[in-house]
Amino acid sequence: MSGLLVVTGASRGIGRAIAERGLARGLAVGAIARSAGDLASLAALAPERVETGVADVRDAAAVGAAVDRAVARFGAPALVVAAAGTLGPIDRPWRLDAAALDEALAVTVTGTANLAAATVPAMLEAGRGTFVAVSASSASRVFPGWAAYGAAKAGLDAYVRYLADEAGDGLTAFSFVPGLTDTAMQAGLREVDEERFPMVAQFRRWHERGASKDPAVVAEALELALALPRDELHGALVEADQLLKRR
Repeated sequence: MSGLLVVTGASRGIGRAIAERGLARGLAVGAIARSAGDLASLAALAPERVETGVADVRDAAAVGAAVDRAVARFGAPALVVAAAGTLGPIDRPWRLDAAALDEALAVTVTGTANLAAATVPAMLEAGRGTFVAVSASSASRVFPGWAAYGAAKAGLDAYVRYLADEAGDGLTAFSFVPGLTDTAMQAGLREVDEERFPMVAQFRRWHERGASKDPAVVAEALELALALPRDELHGALVEADQLLKRR
């Protein structure tokens, strides 16, 4: 693939790994995140092919401005990846803090919608493009304590299905599930007490056994997904672990 990759959450974790793999494959990258320092270190890898934008994905104007700068420099996006996310409040559903729950939904669902608003029109005009939203297995599977995260990801998947259905032939859109990945979010999760997160001991054991994937492996799995026929991707929920097993 050639052209422009736009990715949110590009400062670290899965978003950073996807941005770095894009650069390694010769793509230009429009990198959006809240951390200017981390974005600067990404841009230093290939200054001539990176346009950075410091923005909170909940801020539609800031996201739009960041995308506009990248498009003005590199042209319409070929690939857009909504990787920004937050684990949100960890607790039993009836004890969730309303403000924290609102934030989880806003980052995951509204943030993705803001990214789509800024990128999809240019892709449709160009007659090509792929929009990927980083989801999670908790959208359909219960992990006690993850009601906020699961609800946000379920909402995200629904949004992507609508995007895929209504955008027409000029766009491919799908949700992508990384599976267990060694990120800062996972590290923070392992520090939560068992009362709020009953599965914490299991997650700690998985970490000790090295069961978590490196984010670079997730980026590789996404590349495998992008090589699939459109009819296997469009509107689908694609799991990284299944792709890696098939490989």
